[in-house]
Amino acid sequence: MVNGLEMQDDGTSKSVCINRNSLSSEGVFCVVDNEGKNVFLWLGKEAPVRKRFVGAQTASRLRDEQGTGFRVRSLDEGNEPTQFFNSLEHEGC
Repeated sequence: MVNGLEMQDDGTSKSVCINRNSLSSEGVFCVVDNEGKNVFLWLGKEAPVRKRFVGAQTASRLRDEQGTGFRVRSLDEGNEPTQFFNSLEHEGC
């Protein structure tokens, strides 16, 4: 499990512990992968447009906070690279 942010219906985000099983089709999550220098923006298949928009803004802010070298990688549910799932396995919660 890893610390990440889950986008809320009201346009905010909250810190949550994320693992592969906690990803839901209605959700949008941001995960910072320090090892690979990525900020993953995971988009569920049925996620509302508002959550997707807030997720994009949050991912951009996280990238800026992490510093140079980090990049945002947007991932659609079902098209995740192995690197994303590996980042979820790091201890962090």
